[in-house]
Amino acid sequence: MSTVNYTQQWENDRPRYDKPPLLEKRPPRCPPYFEIDTVEQLLPYLEEVAKRPYNHGLHACWDLQKNEKVLLRVDNWTDPLVVEACKKILEQFGCQYDIREVDKGPIPEWVGADEVDYYLERTQELARWMDEWDEMSKEGYYDKLLWGYGGPVLVDAQVKIQRMPFITPEILASPAHTMPFELLDAIDKWTWKRVRHARRMRIVDPEGTDIEFTNHAGYFDKNRDYYNADLVAKTWAGNEKFGRTYLPGHITGRPWIFLPGKEDGNGVIAGTTNHIAPVDWTQLVVENSRITEIREGGEFGEKLRKLMAENEQVQYPGFPGKGLMYWWEASIGTNPHIHRPRKDFPSGFVNCLYERVRSGVIHMGFGTIVSSMDERIAAREGKTVGHWHLHLYFPTVTAEMEGDNETIIDDGRLCALDDPEIRKIAAKYPHGDLWLQESWIPAVPGINVIGDYWKHYANDPLHWVKSELNICRNWHHLFMPMVGGDPKFCHEHADFWMPDSDSTCGCGHE
Repeated sequence: MSTVNYTQQWENDRPRYDKPPLLEKRPPRCPPYFEIDTVEQLLPYLEEVAKRPYNHGLHACWDLQKNEKVLLRVDNWTDPLVVEACKKILEQFGCQYDIREVDKGPIPEWVGADEVDYYLERTQELARWMDEWDEMSKEGYYDKLLWGYGGPVLVDAQVKIQRMPFITPEILASPAHTMPFELLDAIDKWTWKRVRHARRMRIVDPEGTDIEFTNHAGYFDKNRDYYNADLVAKTWAGNEKFGRTYLPGHITGRPWIFLPGKEDGNGVIAGTTNHIAPVDWTQLVVENSRITEIREGGEFGEKLRKLMAENEQVQYPGFPGKGLMYWWEASIGTNPHIHRPRKDFPSGFVNCLYERVRSGVIHMGFGTIVSSMDERIAAREGKTVGHWHLHLYFPTVTAEMEGDNETIIDDGRLCALDDPEIRKIAAKYPHGDLWLQESWIPAVPGINVIGDYWKHYANDPLHWVKSELNICRNWHHLFMPMVGGDPKFCHEHADFWMPDSDSTCGCGHE
């Protein structure tokens, strides 16, 4: 398989470069920052979300219908302005609705190592949610639940479950949520088609990932349309509809199931971000899909190594062998306009979870398969359950197809965005090509920004990222020139970024 071989430039398993390898190819980009003061500024985004056809994925697609009974579940970490805007949109679309607000306590300020403890608790919370959804489905009172911001959902035969990812006005006020659904759907299907037909896949990233696995025929049905029904029935018992296919907005780049005797994921996974916040550079050594060593990582690495050692001899349901740390996820984001939030980062739900679904970003997951029946059985048996992540922002994914190889992601750019048929769809809508340009590309010293990756970033990425976001928010007109980005993605096409034409970007440009 031909692909960029970043590992040729490693020293002692750490990536090193004479100059930033993506300085010209993938310069940073950040959308304009708007101060949102009124509910009315948020309604154009929610109107589009409300009209999108329902799906069970991570695209916000509420498909609100007149007189349907809707439960909106929020908590005290959700901005009141967002909650009020949601109320207005439910009323505007003629829904009968209830709002349940849960008190989660004070909003925490995060560091990346907090992901380890958070996802031990989050796994238990998701299990409780799924039990609660099951009861609500049996009761049949609500037609739709707007609840949660990620993870699996239950079979939606009785009650539909859609996401409520809008924690702050900044997260909501984005073209990610006005993007035509036809385009989002086409990008998802393009990506899923290539993933499921790949015979073998390799993932590399300039921060140090280089891993390959065989996409065995045994993972799929005979036509590779869906995952193997027998494996799905075991891993996702009771939720087979969810487990048999891709998750919109979050394409399963490797199957969320294990194939006994065939697991051959081998290589290394490395990165500086998880779902909660940036972390010191962390590397996982993977042998036959099992993580055999966790290198560096600061406090994050220390916590993971402790969990790995404590559960090294435990046999988990459905796992290929003993131990907790197995690699099972390489999920691909597909929405070009998702971006890292700037205000209050990283705290509460204003963290790195949202950004994982930007097109071309991959998040690698390891531990127990989230909310699968195997995980729920393990929890009932008193075993430690949870899963953790490393994000890849500039991955290159190449696939061995029948007869030829194909690049699915090129240095963080999802190749669907350059496909002629998808570009034809984009051309049907106002702003055309702009829909297929990413709103946000992170600035990483030594990778796509001048600087030394180790001295200026990898040993304390949280410090850099908080500084970067502070400048981007408060001195936006300075940020793009400082990091070598293209300012046209900030200051042109004002109505693309903010449908209210009277609004101006906080950087002082009209």
